[in-house]
Amino acid sequence: MNLRLVLPMVAVVIVIWLVGTWVTKYSLEQMALYTPIAVVVVGATVGLVLLWVKVVLQLIRERRTPSRDSRS
Repeated sequence: MNLRLVLPMVAVVIVIWLVGTWVTKYSLEQMALYTPIAVVVVGATVGLVLLWVKVVLQLIRERRTPSRDSRS
């Protein structure tokens, strides 16, 4: 395993676990059971945000660059 990848991921999971405990009514033990679900939800949310940022940036780039068809 790549230690440079494992350590940050462990830290992210612990942060999700502790923040989930802080923002919900669940105890540390209960949140430990829900942490895998929370990790999937956070990952999916970040993935969707990155996808939409990429789409918006691509649209902005296409608007700035004049197309070859409109020049003729």
